[in-house]
Order: sequence, then C-alpha cells, then structure tokens
Amino acid sequence: MKTKVVLNFSPEAVNNPITHSLIVKYHLLVNILRAEIDEIGGKMVLELSGKAEDIRKGIDYLKSSGVGVRPIKEGVRRDDDACTHCGMCVSICPTKALVLDLKTGKVTFDEEKCVACGVCIDACPPRAMEILI
Repeated sequence: MKTKVVLNFSPEAVNNPITHSLIVKYHLLVNILRAEIDEIGGKMVLELSGKAEDIRKGIDYLKSSGVGVRPIKEGVRRDDDACTHCGMCVSICPTKALVLDLKTGKVTFDEEKCVACGVCIDACPPRAMEILI
C-alpha cells in the first residue's frame, strides 16, 4: 500500500528522527517528495509504502510525536481558469509534470507524472495550483 501525507513540524518536533523511526520501527519505505524544515518548524511531503497496518501505526507515531499529519488523497490540481500560463511552475517541477508548449505558449499539466511535492503551489503567482487533501 502507498499513501502520501503532508507533515507539519512544530519547533519541538524538528530534532526528532522521524523518518528513521518510520523506516526502522514501522518497516515503511519513505520517499521524501519535498521538505522545508528549520529550527522553527516546517513542512514535509512524504510517500509512505508498506503494509496498511504499519502505515497506520507510523501515522499514529507521527501524531504522538507532535507532528501534524494531513493525507493527500487526490494530489495536485490546477484551476485552468485561474492559470495565466506564465510558466513560473515549469522550470521548478522535478517530474516535468508541467510543460510549456512553445507553439501555443500554454502550460500543460500531466497529473500522472505529478508526485504532489507542492513546489508548483508556492511558485504560482495566480495560485492556480493546489494540493487536494
């Protein structure tokens, strides 16, 4: 089983070996899709793989460690009406899910390539990109 989650770290939780514990204690494969954490807190997007029961226990551990957990059920969505096709998202997308068509000047979004890392959300001036949770 695989699931994606957004973790929100409080200042108290940033020095805990969170990913190590998920791997060692809960036997999960941890794919870090995005992380921005410093001494005052931060956010991490993870894909967790393993047995459903181990994922549940791992998420319970995170919550008991003071880490906020939000599941990502559907990934990233683009509001086509809000998108101005400025291209700000294209160069920073690590999976090339966002591509600028040089002939039309339009940005295309391939949801199958998207890993919901959230980088495009921060880069989008009109806020046309959002994580669906």
